[in-house]
Amino acid sequence: MSAPSRPLTPAAAFERLQQIVADLIANARVDHPLGVVSYTPAAFGAEYPALYLRDFTYMAESAPGFIPANHVRAIIDVMLAHLSPTGLCPERISQAGEVIYVCHGSGPAADSALFLAKLCAAHQRQGAAPDFAAQVLPKLERTLAMVPSEAATGLVWIDPAAPHTGYGFTDTIAITGRHLFCSLLRFEAYKALAALARSAGQPEAAARHAGEAERIRANLDLLWSPEHGLYFAGSQDCRQADVWGSAYACVLGAPDAARRHAIARTLYTQRDRFVWRGQIRHLLLPEHWGRLIVEADWTRPGEFQNGPFWGTASGWVAETFELHQRGAGLDLLVALTADFAAHGVWECVGPNGYQRVPQNVSSACLPYASFERLLLRA
Repeated sequence: MSAPSRPLTPAAAFERLQQIVADLIANARVDHPLGVVSYTPAAFGAEYPALYLRDFTYMAESAPGFIPANHVRAIIDVMLAHLSPTGLCPERISQAGEVIYVCHGSGPAADSALFLAKLCAAHQRQGAAPDFAAQVLPKLERTLAMVPSEAATGLVWIDPAAPHTGYGFTDTIAITGRHLFCSLLRFEAYKALAALARSAGQPEAAARHAGEAERIRANLDLLWSPEHGLYFAGSQDCRQADVWGSAYACVLGAPDAARRHAIARTLYTQRDRFVWRGQIRHLLLPEHWGRLIVEADWTRPGEFQNGPFWGTASGWVAETFELHQRGAGLDLLVALTADFAAHGVWECVGPNGYQRVPQNVSSACLPYASFERLLLRA
């Protein structure tokens, strides 16, 4: 792809990004041995050749116009059918049909059930059958009960003595104790359950699930860092200012307005420490993660989740920038789209020509959803 000959307007950039997303999703579509149409995290299926629940959820909720509702429902049904006997939700199902619950570390990925709840909410918005909510709710409640969380706070807890994947986009990182990003996903999941319960005509269940979401919201400040003006990623290992999680908290509306504006001010004024080519680092420069689950060449400083810049989080940061400086978020997404046009869409990029996994779908589809929201507000 060649670089645009003149600066893109926001409207033109959005149209270009929309076409990129449509092409990526169309080329991520593959037949799966379990009888569904599957979608791989990267187009053409050479990288990550499996049905990854979190990646598919991001596609379905960010770009529902490009994924038929019956494909979404079929994948939900497959995931629900393959809950483990104890209720664990699959993290992915390989192209050989192997059902996988563990990503890295000593236990199952903590975010799988949370993404399944998000996927069900996305399908409900897409126009699910009238009985959908009542059908999925009991199984969602069962699998969400398997997510490790603190009884006193509702925040997701990863044991420092036995670290494992919490959020899949930091799956090699040993974030332990109270886990910010997974707690935000748990907040979102229980809001989704409350909405599904209301649709199913279960007001008591709806109130219970909404109350759990509010309990998580009320305890997020246990991870607040006044020194940084951002949330910590974890309360034990990787007690470091989390750019992605702090921005995502703002997008969800989890903190109050004063806290959201404080985060927006911090991120905007320190943008040179985590934005490059429109893409977003997990941490503020010059930091790298304090503890890893996977110690390898591909996880060392400057590699993969330990220092490069990702498009996946660009939309969340853009929406947060807009809270502080009108137009700044749109400018970020225009820059991101121009970079995609010039260099292609990668999972992550970095200095000295570093780039990993071409045609990565989440890098484009998540910013696309944010871009659409910002243009609607403009």
